[in-house]
Amino acid sequence: MQLFWVSGSVGKIRRVNLTLKALGIAMLLFSACLIFIGVGLQYAGFRMAVEYNPKLARQLGNLHTAVEIENLNSFYRTRLVEIQAELDSHHRKAIQLQLANEKLIALATPPAIIKERANAKSLGGPYLPNRGKGNDNLSGSLFDAFASILSGLREANNHLDHAIEHVNQRIAWLGSKPIGFPIQRNIDISSPFGERIDPINRGYSAHQGIDFQAPMGALIFSSGVGIVDKAGWDSEYGKEVILNHGDGYSTRYAHASEILVTKGMKVERLTPIAKVGKTGRTTGAHLHFEILKDGKPTNPNLWLVGLRPEVGLGEATGDPDKEKRGKGP
Repeated sequence: MQLFWVSGSVGKIRRVNLTLKALGIAMLLFSACLIFIGVGLQYAGFRMAVEYNPKLARQLGNLHTAVEIENLNSFYRTRLVEIQAELDSHHRKAIQLQLANEKLIALATPPAIIKERANAKSLGGPYLPNRGKGNDNLSGSLFDAFASILSGLREANNHLDHAIEHVNQRIAWLGSKPIGFPIQRNIDISSPFGERIDPINRGYSAHQGIDFQAPMGALIFSSGVGIVDKAGWDSEYGKEVILNHGDGYSTRYAHASEILVTKGMKVERLTPIAKVGKTGRTTGAHLHFEILKDGKPTNPNLWLVGLRPEVGLGEATGDPDKEKRGKGP
């Protein structure tokens, strides 16, 4: 394409050839000029803003001073350390709760106290933080995200603290009850709880405990945590130990050959307290074991964990053949 124009008084004619290449170069130069002018104006405006309103300039340019950047980094580092500490605490408490639960399972619960409860209220269940539309802070700033994470972890850790405390209270309460076997090896019940034929005068009588057949000198263990109420001699039971387990429960360990505790002593569950003997009214070496509630005998079969309640109940009227083996009261 050619352009012609006339200039001057003499009417001189000029001609310019326009090609696509020339037009492209012209457009590029024009665009470059506009960009350069825009950058210049922005730079000049930013410099004026820095001079007259530095705070506004930093906001517009998203700029921070070295001190501000260091403060931000310090804040993020502190929050990350706090989050990691809460996570570590959460992990430790979860392990504590698992161990406490394993102890509780190991203790189990005998049929006699299934309906009984510890003083503390039974609470539980997983921690499920509310994630409703009005409470989801993760959609906000990074500051809000850190705050939400820390708040959730701290609440979860508080829940674990209460759960661990409750389980430990339950363990302590259950551990004090007489649910452990007083003889730990080669358990052989020679005479059950209830009516039986007396091994000495051969008449029917009430047997207020159960007899564990054991060799002379075998260790006798505390059935639960308790205080020694008596450690001495009785004309019927011979050398005996009586433990007070609280809540009206007590246990009697009779016919011992040797007593290993003294009155007033506190003993833990499965602590050796005496040795099997044949003192008192008996026909041979064994342990006579009783569980009493408010001074009244109860069936130990309902208490000892691992012993089926029906064991020996069918023989409550006595077994003459068994009595001939020399088992005493």
